[in-house]
Amino acid sequence: MSPGDTPAQFCADFLAIMQRRGVSFRRAEGLSGWGKSTIAAATRGPGLPNVDLVTDVLAAVGVEPADVEGWRARHEALRDTAPAAPPEPGQGHAPGPPTGPRTTRRRVEIAVFAALVVLVVALATTLVVVLTSPPDVETRTVVVQNKVAIGEGQLVEDRTPSYLGVRPVARCANMPGCKIPGTDVGTGATFVAVCQLTGESITNADLTSTSIGQNPNAAVSELWLGARAPDGRVGYISEVYLAPAYRGGLGLPLC
Repeated sequence: MSPGDTPAQFCADFLAIMQRRGVSFRRAEGLSGWGKSTIAAATRGPGLPNVDLVTDVLAAVGVEPADVEGWRARHEALRDTAPAAPPEPGQGHAPGPPTGPRTTRRRVEIAVFAALVVLVVALATTLVVVLTSPPDVETRTVVVQNKVAIGEGQLVEDRTPSYLGVRPVARCANMPGCKIPGTDVGTGATFVAVCQLTGESITNADLTSTSIGQNPNAAVSELWLGARAPDGRVGYISEVYLAPAYRGGLGLPLC
């Protein structure tokens, strides 16, 4: 990471690579499996985007593997960089006025008064935050509905379980390394969702069944939720495999 690197510069450089290679957001979606609106958001900043999204897109548009790993290292360096501590007072500054018992006592009184003011302000601010802050929506527990809509009105348990994948794409289990092991679930299971993103459009309907267009349980969506897997990674599940009450994004932040 260069000394002047920032998350905003990271996003701008990510966009510049796509532009130099003539890759549109729609084309990047088709190559990488990530949604075009999510890719577009990752190029705008100002915060750091999802590192898996960036590296997947870069690899998909032909960036060399070693350079892709360099981007991952750059992301980690930016993520782990803490704000710089304020500089130490300079040497050789002009001496202050002489101090004596009266001056020292006065400074102590001023310091105590200032500390009391800070404490009162902090308590008042905390009270305002408690009374006015919206409820925490950074995570939500969601309930799985691993069912298939069939025919005019049926909704039956899918013969294969739902699971979390490393990409928001259909048939992820058929792709090497895409399905996260140990995340198979059926209807009624829960996940802790942490974010939302646009991925591949998917449906819970058996489109070959008769009168499926009249089935009120049929759902189609390109919205996916990111949820924590047992190993701590964030994997993705389509909202069509969640109970209806847990669809719509739930106010979660973008992944």
